[in-house]
Amino acid sequence: MARKAKIIVSDLHVGAGFAPDNPLEDFNTDDGFADFLGSVVTESDAQAMDVELIVNGDMVEFLQVPATDTFDPGTAYPLEEYRPTSEEASADKMALVIAGHPTFFSALHDFINPGHPRRNITIVKGNHDVNLYWGAVQDLIRQAVEATGNRRDLLTFEERQVSREGIYVEHGNQYAETANRFDNFEEPLDPDRPGELETPLGSDFVTDFFNDLEREKWWIDAVKPIAVLICYCFAVDFAFAARVLVNLLRAAPGIIADSFAIGGETDAGVQMDELRRQLEDETEVAALAERYTTDEAFRREFDARVGQILGATGIVSEGTRYGEEARALERARNITEMSDVMLRRVAQAKIAEEGVQVVVFGHTHRALCEQLDGGVYTNCGTWVWWRDFSGVDIETWKEFYAHPEDFVQPHYLTYVRVDYDDKGRPSVRLLDHAGQLVIECPKLPRCKFLAWLAELWARVLELFGFSA
Repeated sequence: MARKAKIIVSDLHVGAGFAPDNPLEDFNTDDGFADFLGSVVTESDAQAMDVELIVNGDMVEFLQVPATDTFDPGTAYPLEEYRPTSEEASADKMALVIAGHPTFFSALHDFINPGHPRRNITIVKGNHDVNLYWGAVQDLIRQAVEATGNRRDLLTFEERQVSREGIYVEHGNQYAETANRFDNFEEPLDPDRPGELETPLGSDFVTDFFNDLEREKWWIDAVKPIAVLICYCFAVDFAFAARVLVNLLRAAPGIIADSFAIGGETDAGVQMDELRRQLEDETEVAALAERYTTDEAFRREFDARVGQILGATGIVSEGTRYGEEARALERARNITEMSDVMLRRVAQAKIAEEGVQVVVFGHTHRALCEQLDGGVYTNCGTWVWWRDFSGVDIETWKEFYAHPEDFVQPHYLTYVRVDYDDKGRPSVRLLDHAGQLVIECPKLPRCKFLAWLAELWARVLELFGFSA
């Protein structure tokens, strides 16, 4: 059997280009990506190895690209330029992305190869690039990488997932936070807006509010998720945290509390309405900030109110104490881990449902590789810079807030690699092209019976006082 491998990347978020002049551009590793694919091509040619590159969602950042014919990176385009999702508007956005990242698309062009070894690309859409649904958008990418004519089959677009050859690959937004789920991800047309795509709450929040926020603070995308930012910022910059939270409640309450609506009769709904009204008044915000700094009892009470809202859907554990300095740390840790837990559960189900040994998700930006019953779950992470603050103290957060440029390293460039042996059995690795992150992946069991036998033998040894 000829050698073959699959390379899986996710969450590149390629925008209109021209970083840093364009504050909404998060992908600044074009040269690194070209070097990465170039090394894969070199290995493929040297070892006559067929390679499939799978881009697992959010390759393109449509939510931060205006639908315009020409692009000025220093211009803050009006909101109406970012909202359209029609085929024509999506094609305009895609054209800007291709023009803004010639090195990136040239690398994709140079990667594909119709002969032997064969190299092809499969693109799976995510919640930020659901616009890939449109044929006109796909055609522009085909033209950019010359996957047309007799090379057309070298580029494939999948509506939701890849499930074959022992692996299951999907972006994962349909299983994580509800704000980024679609009613029909395979056919994401908006029934109330003919010719437009459905935009979930998370997407609306990015276009309607988050883009302006990122122009003010370029590093805002580095803190995931947005609730973590709120937790820390009240202790560092009360007015900024108030802006974030009030717009979160106004524009997309479901992001943090989808079990009730603003104006609802539940206690949490009343709390949300009351807090929003307070934070919409700049004069009152200034007074609240002063009390928050000087009055410990008020600080405890205020944190409890925010905590009730953030915890309305169970993303914060019941035992959290909001009056302590560690409140932000505990909340951040719980919020960050929740999406991982949900995707891990789905991955376990996919192993049984799809009959695969490897499940690959993206979406969370957190690279990981974990043993499951009968297989392995791995997340390929992201190529945009981000930082996990869930394990740091409040002083570190303050330092980051004051000097974010000091925290841009390490910048991981993670990907999943699946190799196949001569019998077509997969083995999986999680790698970092930057060479800074090391995550060991467990070996895949040859079959469920052997895995069960190995576990039984380990228990026998443990019973008699030995270690496996």
